[in-house]
Amino acid sequence: MHTQINVLYIKVGNITKTALKDTKRKELISGIKKSPVAKAYLTKTGFLTDKQADLAHHGGENKALFLFSQDTFYKINQACKTDFSIDTVAYFGENLILSNICEEDVFIGDIYQIGDTLVQITQPRQPCWKLSANTGVKEMTKFIFQSGYTGWYAKVLQEGSIAQNDSMNLIKRVENELSISVLNKLMLHPNFDERLTKKAVSSQLLGKPFLESLQKRFHFKENDEQFKVYHT
Repeated sequence: MHTQINVLYIKVGNITKTALKDTKRKELISGIKKSPVAKAYLTKTGFLTDKQADLAHHGGENKALFLFSQDTFYKINQACKTDFSIDTVAYFGENLILSNICEEDVFIGDIYQIGDTLVQITQPRQPCWKLSANTGVKEMTKFIFQSGYTGWYAKVLQEGSIAQNDSMNLIKRVENELSISVLNKLMLHPNFDERLTKKAVSSQLLGKPFLESLQKRFHFKENDEQFKVYHT
């Protein structure tokens, strides 16, 4: 990967409440609605000015930073026939939108320098019902799960500021098989490559929430029902 990768947008936000209609939930309480800023300071648990509502599933050191691809954003628009604006309030809860990179290019354990920070990739984002609620597209969560257009999380090795237009540079790659794209395929079809699934669930680089979810998926196969709660 030799193409220059840049931070196109930085987004942070507070917890908001949104009333929902025609769903089994009455409201969306979330930090998903993040707004663009020119610069933000990244700590071990996320941007200083960024808040999370559901700390059991979002935020924390393993998911301190949520990165999203510009290419993926446009692919979702095209596939779902939506016209979401990339430069406004976040539709997918993204902290950073990046140029010239996507799920195929990123591997767990990758260490990147972004602005003053050093971050290490931990896992794909696991889509939940809030994506459908926030976008107003009923099948959005299911689509992102099945397409693998998830984005990915990172933990923070070195705190510091990130500014719009900062470059993102790969410092170290320690794993060359378990890309974000491959991990999403394993979660969707755990039998698609048993060797890689076993490698993933024994990896010390993979974020614990994704690892435990994949272990369950691999064990129960087609009888796995863990996503019924998260996706609807």
